[in-house]
Amino acid sequence: MATVRDAFAYLFPVPCAGCGAEGRALCRDCAPQLAARVRATELPGAGTVTAALDYEGMTRAVLLGLKEQGRGGLATPLAEPFAAAVAAALVATPEAVIAAVPSTPAARRRRGFEPVHLLASRAGIRLTPLFLPARPHAVQKGLGIAERARNLDGVFALARPVGGVRVLVVDDVVTTGATLAAAAAVLRAGGADVVGAAVLAATPRRDGRSSGMLSNSS
Repeated sequence: MATVRDAFAYLFPVPCAGCGAEGRALCRDCAPQLAARVRATELPGAGTVTAALDYEGMTRAVLLGLKEQGRGGLATPLAEPFAAAVAAALVATPEAVIAAVPSTPAARRRRGFEPVHLLASRAGIRLTPLFLPARPHAVQKGLGIAERARNLDGVFALARPVGGVRVLVVDDVVTTGATLAAAAAVLRAGGADVVGAAVLAATPRRDGRSSGMLSNSS
């Protein structure tokens, strides 16, 4: 029997965010490719970063559909792998609070939402607001590792005292880890114990070394 979603897709077809085929926001062939493949990588300043997916191909297309095309419905299929990464990161420290790397006010106005907050909401994950909105800064894309770190100097600030608080930092994507490291540094300077970070997707390493697979889910 056809579902309401099937009927809606038939009457108002949209391109699949993964492959572009008309019919659903995410087609039956692309949806299974978002199954979490949780892994952990050590990144300077950020500590252990747990990711559910590789930021390439179909995953990248779907996440950009959410962030840059305003396709909020895509947060639902992305929420499951995001939750898997967070759960894996919290295994050793389940008491840690979860804080998202903040967007700038301009980015939030442009999108109309904060991607990480939307993913957390769909995943049923409670975020603790520890940061003020990020200060304006140049776009990180296209910058080298050292340039990214300098670009983020002074961008993040705390909204409340964090002394003695154990914190897991979350974001949607990690590339070099500069953003996570900058956020973690501000928390540590305030006296927090940063237990690591969790992200939906991570840029695959190109050096041929393993990133440390933790678990698989289907």
